Amino acid sequence: MGRIRCPRMTLLGRIVLFLAAFGAAMAFQIGIGYYQTKYVLEPLERRSESIQNISRFLNDVEACMTALENHRWDYGDTAALIETVQESRQRSAAHLEHIETDLRVVSEEQYLLANAAQTTYRTLCGTLDTIVSHLQASQSTQASELYYSSAEPCGTYLRQYTQQLLEQACFDNQDAHIRLTQLNEELQQVQTVVILLCFATGAMLVVSLVRLLRSAAALAQASQAISRGEFDTPDLDESPRDETGHTAKAFNEMKHSMKRQVELLNEKSIMEGRLHAKELEALELQTLMEREKLQQLRSQINPHFLFNTLNVILYTSQQEGAERTCALIGSLSRLFRYALGSNDSQVPLLREVQIVDEFYALYRARFGERLGMRWHISPEVDLPDALVPSFILQPLVENAFKHGIAPKEEGGCVDIHIRQEDGVLKIIVADNGVGMSAEALEALRSNLKNPPTTGEHIGVYNVAARLRLWGQEYGMEIESEQGKGTAAVLRLPRIFSWEEEGDEDD
Repeated sequence: MGRIRCPRMTLLGRIVLFLAAFGAAMAFQIGIGYYQTKYVLEPLERRSESIQNISRFLNDVEACMTALENHRWDYGDTAALIETVQESRQRSAAHLEHIETDLRVVSEEQYLLANAAQTTYRTLCGTLDTIVSHLQASQSTQASELYYSSAEPCGTYLRQYTQQLLEQACFDNQDAHIRLTQLNEELQQVQTVVILLCFATGAMLVVSLVRLLRSAAALAQASQAISRGEFDTPDLDESPRDETGHTAKAFNEMKHSMKRQVELLNEKSIMEGRLHAKELEALELQTLMEREKLQQLRSQINPHFLFNTLNVILYTSQQEGAERTCALIGSLSRLFRYALGSNDSQVPLLREVQIVDEFYALYRARFGERLGMRWHISPEVDLPDALVPSFILQPLVENAFKHGIAPKEEGGCVDIHIRQEDGVLKIIVADNGVGMSAEALEALRSNLKNPPTTGEHIGVYNVAARLRLWGQEYGMEIESEQGKGTAAVLRLPRIFSWEEEGDEDD
């Protein structure tokens, strides 16, 4: 008799099963936590609060009775006694309201003692009201007689009931604490099992998802290879007995079919080429003419064509594994992207930092270890939200590389400091290059005030002119010493992105 095979669960079915098991385990864990809070932690807390209220109630009653006991009825301070009695009554009444009397929480003995204490307390309060009335009417004799005949015995009974209630509550709380602690330990053990189940189902779910994503990534990579005309790539793995294996098998068959079709088309093209050689010559001539026209059109294309071309070269270098070339082209591409897209007057300071890093990567590829750059950014500076004029740093860094470090035989380093001082954003671009003579420095400072339209340092002049638009307290200063280096100090207003948004809304 043949062996019966159980149907194999699909990958999607396993993912759904693991996800459902994980969700059920998490829901069970939440339910245990709710049960633990409601039936373990809250009862313990209520019992502890009840014991504290009983103890405070007993202290307030003791304070009231002690004040009455120590009072000299013939010449004592009546006003102070009245104030003490009333304050003690207010505090004790507040504590008495919070003493637990629910039979579902407390024992029958504790319930009876609590009711006895409440009844005796109400009697004592009535007697105390009468005593206070006599004292306010200056009837000390009647007040003292009422104290010794009614208040003192009632207070004694109340203290006995309260003391017994406190002892019974502590005894009951000890038993309940042991019982609830055992229940809590059992719940914690169940929680441990549920947590382990969550980890197990979560791990199996992750494994299934990784397997599915890996299969999808392999399929995407093979599809890209076919789109480039590479039909000789290895076939996908068909061994899994689920959707991924079936998909891989169908894809491999499609690839082989497309390969045969392409080969047939190539053979047909070769045959047609041999039969129509003269027509191809005419077509080549026509193609040359079209290329010439295309070349003329290309000269009119805007700079975005160069950016797009760099992206194509970047993609090709990635496919060929040229990592350094890919990095350099990527830096140049991002530099062009920023140059083409930064038409806004204000950009985040983070973008300026990033574009300087890209620019430094290009320069470092050219000069190697001779060139260095370091950032010194204070923690209080919020790079993503702080706004600065676009291309405010790159011209200064380029000027430091070109005129400060490059002429120096052993090379050098550029340090960029960004910090806040007295509510002003201060940026310092300093190099340890060749520096400038006093005459050259004076000429440069003069040109910063009245910049020429041509010549060197046009980018620096442009930065200084843009900073002067903010006001007299902002701008740029140049400090330099021949043989020691040059520093450009920028002072900018602190502007944040949410302030710009607020201005637009207004």
